[in-house]
Amino acid sequence: MDHPDFALFPLSTVVFPGGIMPLRIFEPRYLDMVAMCMKGQTGFGVCAAHPAADKNEFSAPRAVGTLVDIIDFDRLDDGQLGITVEGKRRFEVVSTRQADNGLWWGEISFITEEADSACPIEFSQLKQIAAALIEEVGLPYETKGTAYDSASWLSARLTELLPFDAATKHDLLATNDPLERLRRIRPMVEIENTR
Repeated sequence: MDHPDFALFPLSTVVFPGGIMPLRIFEPRYLDMVAMCMKGQTGFGVCAAHPAADKNEFSAPRAVGTLVDIIDFDRLDDGQLGITVEGKRRFEVVSTRQADNGLWWGEISFITEEADSACPIEFSQLKQIAAALIEEVGLPYETKGTAYDSASWLSARLTELLPFDAATKHDLLATNDPLERLRRIRPMVEIENTR
């Protein structure tokens, strides 16, 4: 079976299909990646990063990520490139390799999404938390629309916006059942609230 090959961008966070993420691009390898994606009109993969063994090493991508498309770009006040990406499809990384410039590449296999389901009443506190987070973040979610009653949408936005570490975000991204994702998020949010 043929697996498509994409550049991979390891980060301390994740993005889900339908999610929007602003990125500041300044390293030469990622400037090259963005230029290549814009020229070829292709996306790239965003993965949560494994911690680097030492500061001279590049962080490796974890096993699950999301293919994103660049939907906007701008020169920032400090001269760096700002891009906005939108999540399209989750994938599993089949194999990786690293180019001479440090850019990661991966052969990927797309994940079939499970059917969405309505968000049960037991997660109403999570809806309130998501609403507060989105109000704080503002754009682009204000213009993109919200779907608090969708277990898939709610679990995705909470994973993206809550301050979980990269390993936790990756585990939630890798969880296929959106209700199971919400069940995993709820106790972590309750722990956060009691601190």
